[in-house]
Amino acid sequence: MTDFASLVDLDRCTVSPRVFNDQDVYEVELEKIFTRTWLFVGHESQIPEPNDYLTTFMGAEPVLLTRDASGSIRVLLNSCRHRGMRVCRRDHGNAKLFNCPYHGWAYDTGGKLRGVPQLEESYYNELNRDEWGLIEIPRVESFRGLIFANFDAEGESLEEYLGDMAWYLDLIVNRSKNGMIAFPGCHRWRLGGNWKLAAEQFGGDNYHAGALHRSMVEIGLGTQGDFRGKNPWISDFEVKCGNGHGFINFDIDSGEAPPIQAAFFEQIRREAVETLTPEQAKLVLSVQVGTVFPNLSIISFIGFTSVRVWHPCGPKEIRVHSYGLVEHDAPPEVKEITRKMLGLTFSSSGIYEQDDGVAWGDIAEFQGGPVRRKYPFNYQMGRGHGKRMDDKPGLIHPPSTEIGVFGLYEKWREMMAR
Repeated sequence: MTDFASLVDLDRCTVSPRVFNDQDVYEVELEKIFTRTWLFVGHESQIPEPNDYLTTFMGAEPVLLTRDASGSIRVLLNSCRHRGMRVCRRDHGNAKLFNCPYHGWAYDTGGKLRGVPQLEESYYNELNRDEWGLIEIPRVESFRGLIFANFDAEGESLEEYLGDMAWYLDLIVNRSKNGMIAFPGCHRWRLGGNWKLAAEQFGGDNYHAGALHRSMVEIGLGTQGDFRGKNPWISDFEVKCGNGHGFINFDIDSGEAPPIQAAFFEQIRREAVETLTPEQAKLVLSVQVGTVFPNLSIISFIGFTSVRVWHPCGPKEIRVHSYGLVEHDAPPEVKEITRKMLGLTFSSSGIYEQDDGVAWGDIAEFQGGPVRRKYPFNYQMGRGHGKRMDDKPGLIHPPSTEIGVFGLYEKWREMMAR
């Protein structure tokens, strides 16, 4: 039996390659992590009307996020109770019933079994439909429009789970009076690599940017430098937030924004003074990147905000779902600029995303041999040098550091060793 605690050395800050390429590790992750944590499933603006829905995953489980006929938000397993086929194969839409294409069982958006072919002739009216509705995830909660669900009926609330991370999420999703909405649709693609490589990078690895994204500088779409910022501890810092969450905040010169966008940025800064604390308002519209353990990442950069979920698809493949967010009150011109920037940078064909995908896929393919597996990965950058500050929560260290990144593996080890 695998000693999962031995795969993460807390004293040396190292992680075994087995954490990223071992099938047995992956199978246990699905049970011990993805059925016992709060997982992001969508944004409230994506299902505004009764009977709206979208399809996504919680770990390896396909799920339906719905707003039922009464307006309540629900999360249901997208799996027919008869033979297990997905009852909905579309990405999103509005429907009063989901009809399983295999045998025709029909469910409403609340999960109740409404229709069964040959109920009288072949089941003799003896099938208790109340017992055979879609399986409902027992806990669903929202934070600033971000919807999370949890298979574990017990345990801490979403607020408790987010902890210090909520303070930093607010810098992005609570900086304007009327909040944010999601752009229509979702980018969906697959990448080589382990889901934790993506989650750790967004949760505290700006160290890679100067090397991996050098091509952006070379073609004139990025800024030269080491991505450490000029105001350490003040506006340029990384955070170990607890519970495996991590966050990066730093300022870079992204060039002059178009006038309509620059004017809207000023509006956001004015509104942030009312929606945030004075300490938070000072940080608005910096570059902000973070991961909510285990697999939700968010990046706000040069005017756009991208949310992505790293769905595990085996130890060496990631199923990516990516959503764009924009201020509800943004002018149409700003929304169009934001949408285009998302596509150019962090999308299935975005330049940054292509760089990252190559790195994660290469790691998955070439570090799993019997010799390399014996030698751990190094997460020692900045260890022992973080500090607590009065004006911001969490353990703080200026870029570059890996204290937030290693925090993800501390949480991973805790959960896997239970």
